[in-house]
Amino acid sequence: MRGLLVLDKCVFQGTTLDRLRGFIGDHYVVLPYALCVECLMSEASDNSGTAKDPAVLLAKLDKLVKAGAHVGYASCVLLRMEKEQLNAAKTIVDEGSTQRAQEGMATLHSDFLAVEAETCRRTFEPRISWLQEYGRTYFENVKKKGLCREFRGDCEVYDVKRFDKWLQVADAAKAAITQTLFPEISASIGNDWYSWQMARILWAWVIDWACRRNYSGSSFEKRDISNDLHDMEYVAYLSRADGIITRDKKLVAPLARAAFPEKDVYSSLEEVPDSYRCDWAAG
Repeated sequence: MRGLLVLDKCVFQGTTLDRLRGFIGDHYVVLPYALCVECLMSEASDNSGTAKDPAVLLAKLDKLVKAGAHVGYASCVLLRMEKEQLNAAKTIVDEGSTQRAQEGMATLHSDFLAVEAETCRRTFEPRISWLQEYGRTYFENVKKKGLCREFRGDCEVYDVKRFDKWLQVADAAKAAITQTLFPEISASIGNDWYSWQMARILWAWVIDWACRRNYSGSSFEKRDISNDLHDMEYVAYLSRADGIITRDKKLVAPLARAAFPEKDVYSSLEEVPDSYRCDWAAG
């Protein structure tokens, strides 16, 4: 079976279109829904030129899909599918959207993009607020239990080890977490469900946020966490893929290695071994 590779925003933006096209021609690649959202919501500045222009980024995405890349499901769609079917989602690849994108033309005029970007912002703002509120609550519980000094030392641990510790905490609290997040179906959720993999990653992030808040002080609460939410979707995709290509060493790479130690994490296209190359003629 072909090995499925997840491409993150750092690699997407930092690699030329021709190089990505060539790679996609030889590999089974999925472009996460979160990547599409980040491109759409990107804000170009005077210093960035066209590098962060949504129209430019989305045109690049469109060209990659037409070159053979696959479009991924949004996490909310995967969660809804599992809730309705009471079964683990089999794939993160949205074949229907991929085919439509390969056959159709992207709508990239500025008015359309502005409306879509605002829709995305309104959609994600409650999730961002939810995450930060859980982080604050966890931090307050740490303070109440008198664990601040002990908790502060965890920030000095190598990131993969720290995330591994938080994931173990999440795994041990699976029943309580699923009851909180998915009360109607908590008894049905297995370890192989995308819903659970997403939940344990979010919970590990919540604990880590509280750890860093404890270490850094109240000013840490002003930090924008929107990118973290998208980054965690890249990592959750790894539950249904074989490898991920990312240049993000702060969150994506260490969290991916901790959450899925059996999967491959690469920092560039050049690192991907020949075993991932596809013989499309063989089917």
